Amino acid sequence: MTLLKISNLTKHFGGVQAVNDVSFSVNKGEIVAVIGPNGAGKTTLFNLITGIYPASNGNISFKGTEINGIAAHRVAQLGIARTFQNLQIFNNMTVLENVMVGRHIKSKTGFMGAILPLGSVQHEERDIIEKALEKLAMVGLADKALEEATNMPYGQQKMLEIARAIALEPELLLLDEPAAGLNSTETRELIDIIYNLRDQGVTILLVEHDMETVMEIADQLVVLDFGNKLAEGTPYEIQNNHEVIAAYLGEEGLEC
Repeated sequence: MTLLKISNLTKHFGGVQAVNDVSFSVNKGEIVAVIGPNGAGKTTLFNLITGIYPASNGNISFKGTEINGIAAHRVAQLGIARTFQNLQIFNNMTVLENVMVGRHIKSKTGFMGAILPLGSVQHEERDIIEKALEKLAMVGLADKALEEATNMPYGQQKMLEIARAIALEPELLLLDEPAAGLNSTETRELIDIIYNLRDQGVTILLVEHDMETVMEIADQLVVLDFGNKLAEGTPYEIQNNHEVIAAYLGEEGLEC
């Protein structure tokens, strides 16, 4: 089943073509990696999918419904969550509160409910806390719930951002360079988390420069170069694609 379909997607900023006529699909249950050198258009692609930028041309559909031009918060409500290349956590909040923020988009409490001590509101708040703690446990941070987010080391802050994203209980999770800045132990933990999420029914689309990680976990790869799709295929196919080797992986390629 096709979950996300990108068709002839184009985005230009003035005379700069950041994404040019890119098409590919992500099937439910897959782990798909978007790779390419700096400036290839990877993060711009994520920003288009999540409604941060409007497309200049082309189409994005999620579960068969066109989502072009939909506001970012509506995209999230539809079941698409993401992390960011540069950490976007709330340093003045606790670890738990950071994840609760991600969960509140599923809240049904209106303005009056927020200011009145209604039993239904209190029940919903307890549910938000419970779900937030559950997501923290999934990334190994349950024991850090009451700590200030700013006091955690970088690797744990990256895991916190993932916990906040999955608090939405998304069908599609976009991870923008999740392994960047992690040591080998943290990267192994990240891989385990990604596999666990996939096993729980979350489809993963990620941007990543760590080729060892990409080649291990990805079912399919999409290669971008200067905004254009250079190639698409399995890790084995991409490792043996001469255009990709020359443009990105280096003349010697990667060992399988």
